Amino acid sequence: MAGPTSVDGLAEDLAGELLLRPLLERILRCGTELLGCDAGSISSVDEAAGTYRKEAEIGVKCQSGREFPLADGMTGEVVRRRGPVWFDRYDDVVGGHLSDADRVTLRAVIGVPIEWRGRIIGACVVFSRDDERVFTADDADLLRMFARHAAVALVNANSHEAAEERARLQAAGAERERLLVEVQGLLDKGLVDLVAELDQAERFAPATVTGYLRRARAEAESTMAAVRQSLGAVGHSPLEDRSLEDALRAELGWAQRARGANVRLVVAGAPVPLGRALAEHVLSVAQEAVSNIVRHSGASTIRLGLVYNSAALALLVQDDGQGFDLDPDDQREGVGLRRMVELTSSVGGSATVESVPGWGTSVRAWFPYQRAAGADLERIDVLVVAANPLMRAGISRLLAWSGETPLAVVGESESGADALTATASVRPAVVVVGPDLADQADLITRIIATGAEGGTAVVAMCVAGDHQAVAEALLAGTHGCVETTADGPTLARAVVAASRGESLVPDSGVWAGRLTSDANPAGLTARELEVHALVSQGLSDKMIAARLSIAVKTVEKHVGAVLRKTGSRGRAELIARSRPAR
Repeated sequence: MAGPTSVDGLAEDLAGELLLRPLLERILRCGTELLGCDAGSISSVDEAAGTYRKEAEIGVKCQSGREFPLADGMTGEVVRRRGPVWFDRYDDVVGGHLSDADRVTLRAVIGVPIEWRGRIIGACVVFSRDDERVFTADDADLLRMFARHAAVALVNANSHEAAEERARLQAAGAERERLLVEVQGLLDKGLVDLVAELDQAERFAPATVTGYLRRARAEAESTMAAVRQSLGAVGHSPLEDRSLEDALRAELGWAQRARGANVRLVVAGAPVPLGRALAEHVLSVAQEAVSNIVRHSGASTIRLGLVYNSAALALLVQDDGQGFDLDPDDQREGVGLRRMVELTSSVGGSATVESVPGWGTSVRAWFPYQRAAGADLERIDVLVVAANPLMRAGISRLLAWSGETPLAVVGESESGADALTATASVRPAVVVVGPDLADQADLITRIIATGAEGGTAVVAMCVAGDHQAVAEALLAGTHGCVETTADGPTLARAVVAASRGESLVPDSGVWAGRLTSDANPAGLTARELEVHALVSQGLSDKMIAARLSIAVKTVEKHVGAVLRKTGSRGRAELIARSRPAR
């Protein structure tokens, strides 16, 4: 029997080996020599899978590298008994995997478990070829000393493999992120420059082409927003693998690449762990503010601040750009401001905007850490219908990332037939119909009829400026129309309004400038066009008032104006005149 000093010396010798199999073989060699033997094996055990794997061997051929069921061999016996096992003859072992040539030479055998934190992760086995050799409990104690070294080797090897795999995944992710940032930066800069050139061209272009320039600018801005959403978060939340502060730094990095602005993030107070939903709302408000700065302000400096207070988080976004007059009736500038106010209010907070022409803009938002009781809102199930798969995916993503009332896209359909089947089976609250379907108006009518029992509403997406498509969709019974250049929050607001039986159509200020005399021979105002379309659906004055959120008296006034301007003697004649020719 070897003394403690010789065992300690062997342990120090083993510490110099790092590779798993050579290290296990040296452990085996030391253990077998101290037991007066020359053969052995070490296996790793996976009790959950019910298997063990031969990791190393000396003096015998145990089919190293192969896996076997735990019901077999010395390793299986060790695991079953949860402790040392020895036999006077190897032939007494059930299901051993040694070759016949080895079997005839072997006599006694002993095995001990390799344990780590209360679990058996392997087994160490030693074979004797001496006819007189009999193993004892003292031999088991000695072998267990070497099993402890084997445990460390197995655990370290597994940890090293896991660390290498994590490193490979991180490296691949970092490279993917680098490429995405590079592509996004190039696209951002090009689109920002394009919008600026279109703005400049509009100032000097004749009136006959300004409409085309405005539509081109709107399309460029929509594309810029889509690029940011698609490349900024490919398949996962921007907060999936980074903190809110890191996401905000990335947002400022985008602004710096797109506009060449001087950017800075300041964090004050002791950071408080935020729930995912709250952090995403904070990030969305910051993104909206920074996006507005890049697109409209011409700022050279952007400051973004986070202040962690005792009960709430404050967000501050400032720029030194051209600023603007805070006119609540300015539809062009008001969309982004309303978006930020709605995002903060949806989590129980508030937002204010201060801007002075020539002196920049400041956005301040306040987010309470805890929402008031009962503030959670009911989920709205949505079915998306569009022929183009990219359009379906884009609409679904806009709804998912809108930050509005919880919207759940419960299905996507590529044709009218599929949409009708899905509406009948899923019973969504709202169906969003894309503009690329062959007969959008007819499909809207059929969807409403199919989902009548469940109260299914429809929101139609129409190409920007296509007032004829809007009119036909409204006449078909849609609860709302949204331009294809709209952002996620605008689409989400239309869906939420439709789920409540309300109506949302393109802003009057936008459409009034796009309607031509040919498309609107009666010279109706934008509001009168909306009332005209709803009257043509057969809605009463009270129902129209509820859909448009205006007073019944106001509706009566608009209906009278529509009848007078169109020369209709009553609602029935107005409806008959409104039906499109087939």
